[in-house]
Amino acid sequence: MTEKMQSTRDLADWDRLADQYSGQHQTAAPTDNPMYTHMQAVFWETLGDLRGQRILDLGCGDGWLSGLAHTAGAQVTGVDGSAQLLAVARNRHPQVEFLQQDLAQGLPANLGTFDLIVSTMLLMDIPDLSLLFADLPRALVPRGRLVFTILHPCFYAYKPHYDPAAGEWYRRVTNYQDEQLWRVESFGGHNHYHRNLTYYTELLRANGFAITRLYEPEWDPGPDPAEAYRRQWPILLLVEARPLL
Repeated sequence: MTEKMQSTRDLADWDRLADQYSGQHQTAAPTDNPMYTHMQAVFWETLGDLRGQRILDLGCGDGWLSGLAHTAGAQVTGVDGSAQLLAVARNRHPQVEFLQQDLAQGLPANLGTFDLIVSTMLLMDIPDLSLLFADLPRALVPRGRLVFTILHPCFYAYKPHYDPAAGEWYRRVTNYQDEQLWRVESFGGHNHYHRNLTYYTELLRANGFAITRLYEPEWDPGPDPAEAYRRQWPILLLVEARPLL
């Protein structure tokens, strides 16, 4: 199967699960979603003052971040490949411009430039990132920034195990170096493309970006003492990068 065909099938998944996914964002933000709450403070600190900023919400989905950025004073454009998610976004946030584009094929033509490109939990869901990242530098103004969050490639989906002899919890990490396609059952089932950290750093370097921030939030295991061991491993990763030129 070609990567374009794979991307088309992935977008069909997101169209199918759009109602279930967008149902978690009925409020202004996904405040009950740990993938957001564990990153929330540092995420918004990294974005900074958005007043007057032109922002591209890359992989905007149902538009929850676009709406928050608009409320914070930004001029926002959201882009996503799922027609069904965009329908939700346009209904909920009519003040924001939303565009449809299969991001595995790069950015839409004649998009203009932005002060900030933000992507939350998108990149690991796209089968090929080469065309997209090749387009990102031209979509940023000089000294513009790219900020993205992903599931942490080192630890996400590797299950915790307990060693009774050592009295310690550990995660058994296997085949980390190999690119893999995992079927994730959340929201009704979609594909996840596992790549190691070198993949992402080399992708940034090859397209003229330098990393200016890397953050791994400590996972809050909640009030159950039996779950305290989970704080040992970050499940999420935030990266800020700037073009070198």
